[in-house]
Amino acid sequence: MTRDAQDRPRRLTRFNVAQLETPSSAVALGLNPGLAIIACLIGNLLVTLPTMSSGYIGSKFGLNFPVVSRASFGMRGAYVAMVIRGVVCVIWMGVQSSVGGNAVRCMIEAIWPSFKNWNADVLPASASITAPDLLCFAIFWIVQFPFLFLSINALRWFFMIKVVVMPFFGVVLFTWALTAAHGWGPLFSIPNNITNGWTVGYAFCRTITASISGNATFAINMGDITRYAHDSRRAWQMQLLLPVCITLTELLGTVLAASAQVVYGQVQWNPLQVILLWDDRAAKFFAGFLFAFANILTNVAGNSVPFANDLMGLFPKIINIRRGQIICAMLGFAICPWLIQAKATRFLAFLNGYTVFLGPLIGLLLSDYWLVRRGAGLSIRSLYTPGHAHNKLYWYTAGVNPRAMIALVAGIAPLLPGLAESIDAGLGVGRGWLEFYTLSWLDGLVATGVVYYLLFLVWPFETDPTRYFNGEGEDVEAAESETVTEEGEEKSKVG
Repeated sequence: MTRDAQDRPRRLTRFNVAQLETPSSAVALGLNPGLAIIACLIGNLLVTLPTMSSGYIGSKFGLNFPVVSRASFGMRGAYVAMVIRGVVCVIWMGVQSSVGGNAVRCMIEAIWPSFKNWNADVLPASASITAPDLLCFAIFWIVQFPFLFLSINALRWFFMIKVVVMPFFGVVLFTWALTAAHGWGPLFSIPNNITNGWTVGYAFCRTITASISGNATFAINMGDITRYAHDSRRAWQMQLLLPVCITLTELLGTVLAASAQVVYGQVQWNPLQVILLWDDRAAKFFAGFLFAFANILTNVAGNSVPFANDLMGLFPKIINIRRGQIICAMLGFAICPWLIQAKATRFLAFLNGYTVFLGPLIGLLLSDYWLVRRGAGLSIRSLYTPGHAHNKLYWYTAGVNPRAMIALVAGIAPLLPGLAESIDAGLGVGRGWLEFYTLSWLDGLVATGVVYYLLFLVWPFETDPTRYFNGEGEDVEAAESETVTEEGEEKSKVG
């Protein structure tokens, strides 16, 4: 793939309903809209530096996440990192598809208003979805499927449309919400009214983590995009715009949720449920269409492609990019993602839950590159060379870096009691564990990073950047081709 990919519209892939739902779910649970947006801003600022780091490493070395993780975890240990990211991608693929199904419902109700009165009681209440909603989900999934077969070059044109249209659409929604609610005053004068037993501080911290989690995959996936950039400085500096753009998107979600309370007297955390309340059928249709369009692009570029990269790293002989994307789409359907979308509390629990694993993962990668290796460099040839005989730098112990595994457990384990309590409130976990869990991403990142660095100090390993690639003069494609050649020669000798 050519390195002009940096010039592709990069993307506004985060302008989607799920991004709007983060602050709106907090408002629906009783947090003041002003506090909700402040919490989101703090979360976005916290995740910016790790995202910039990931983008910098990807652009400097031309490597994607599965390859970069080999330096920290070992050639075999990197499978753990791939599985963690892959699971998150599958879940988000399903959640975004579920949201896309809601967008399809907006379009169908706009065309056939009687559709909203169709109550086919063929599914039990425990399914957390009605037959009409399941039909809409299936329609979205089927429409989305062909996009998995498009190349990045072909998708570029769709992203160009999204970059132009979606900000304009966001301004229209924002203007409607302010006009319908008669300005900022009624919207942001809504008091805190948390009724589920949480304190305001607890809800505020949960919203910070939820905002981080909505973008935590960026901190890992960004290198998959910036690896094609021919200007590494420009590639990572552009990430400075992320907290501004994402916070503006979340401000829209906050305003929509607050306007639903003021205008309709209903607490709606899903923006598409607000759109379903509109009387203007044309506006309802086009809003649903644009959100469905945005979610398809987010799913393809932000979820299916990273998952396919991870699966290719796990099973390089049988999985290619297309097969990986298809598997991601199928698993996204199989996990019944509408269960997560059923309630605001479930959605927040989901957002806070998977950061238990992403925070420690990015913390370890940051600690390895900036503290242990001091940003000096990586050996690309070693990262693409299997076997202990040819790769003493990243083979560690049987292909696994035990320090990384110990640090990862040290970062994840203290968060598990809080995660368990968020799933089942009757466990009676101590208050201290719950408070530690409220900032799970940040706590896990810091704990894992510190433990990993301390382990390196007492149990050092070879990093020697002067003997290996330091950012200049070694080509990724050459390393990949040499690896394939070496594997072929070894197989012929064995045969």
